[in-house]
Amino acid sequence: MPNFLVIGLFAVFCLPVSALASEDADPFIFGGDVNYEVGSVNALKVPDAPPPAANAVTPVQTPDFTPPPSNAVSAQAEVPMLQKQTETSSEDTKESRDEQTPLPLETDVDKNQTLTDNLKNDSPAADGKNPLLPNIEGTWVDKLSEANPLALIGSKKDGKTSDEDESGEEKDSLESMVDSARKYRGRGRSNASVFDISGIMLRMSLKQVDRIAANRGFRKIHEKLQIPNFIKWRNEEYCRNRGVVGYERVQACVHQKAKKDKHEYIQVTKYVKYDTKEEIEVTFTSNFTDNKVYKIVYKSMAAAVTGNSPKAVYLRNIKVYDFWKKINQKYGNPDNKETVTWGLGGNKPFLKAQTGYLLLEDPMLQELDYTRMSREDARYMNTDLYSF
Repeated sequence: MPNFLVIGLFAVFCLPVSALASEDADPFIFGGDVNYEVGSVNALKVPDAPPPAANAVTPVQTPDFTPPPSNAVSAQAEVPMLQKQTETSSEDTKESRDEQTPLPLETDVDKNQTLTDNLKNDSPAADGKNPLLPNIEGTWVDKLSEANPLALIGSKKDGKTSDEDESGEEKDSLESMVDSARKYRGRGRSNASVFDISGIMLRMSLKQVDRIAANRGFRKIHEKLQIPNFIKWRNEEYCRNRGVVGYERVQACVHQKAKKDKHEYIQVTKYVKYDTKEEIEVTFTSNFTDNKVYKIVYKSMAAAVTGNSPKAVYLRNIKVYDFWKKINQKYGNPDNKETVTWGLGGNKPFLKAQTGYLLLEDPMLQELDYTRMSREDARYMNTDLYSF
């Protein structure tokens, strides 16, 4: 019988019993506002228990529970961990990223066209403009894409081109300057002041020219003396005032006075080489610039073969070809191929060539000679003829 009682008690304790919670604890489990209002602090105290027995264990005293004030903010609002956190799924994040980053436009690329043409041929947006290209309508970029930039400078405006001024004269445009620049060599223009013809160079003296010409086999056949005109006319007036009569006597007096004042100089000399039919004519400046060479003219009659026979044509072609081959070897390609000219341009020294003909000249030295003559003429104007 006692065994049955033990089995029955064990079965009673093993039966499942649902746990019931108080209404006061419901807000802590399911959320919501917690009602902390109580009647008094003493109501929470544990009621007086009867004295324990002699063999009873003394329970551990728990501290009194003091609730927070009634105006306190809810624990859910105070503690961030208790707040509801919205969990964003990876799918939502991917969708938001796709909305921010636009997908690239699908375009058809034509390999035969340039990149700019392919971009222009792309499908336009809703406003009729390509979103990949900036708006360049009416700008200089649009003009460059539609026309030749060199031709824009010479475009016509009001019946005139920009290269023409009010008088109708045409000015140098960028296009014409580029075309003229193409006529010159890529290595730059030549300095013709260092060129020579048969060893004779510009700004040489008469003695140097005579020595070099003799060493090259040339012979001097002509020499011309000259006196500046303003000095010649003044000397004629001076000789007549001294009582010189007659043309020959007056001229002799003029040359004698010019030679005494060192105003007479050698203007032109000629040198000839008969075996090769070559001739060199050298022109000098006046004594105001130390009587220097400013112009050299070379002539050759070797290529001037007359006749139309096969022999004459053959000899003429051979001599012409040999002439230009030596020109190219000595001076190089001309700076201006149309006029066959070497030089820096302007009034700088230049060399000009034709078949059997060479001209080496320094206009700058000649202009300097004229300038010094004009200064000397102005000095002679201070005369003592008038005493009123």
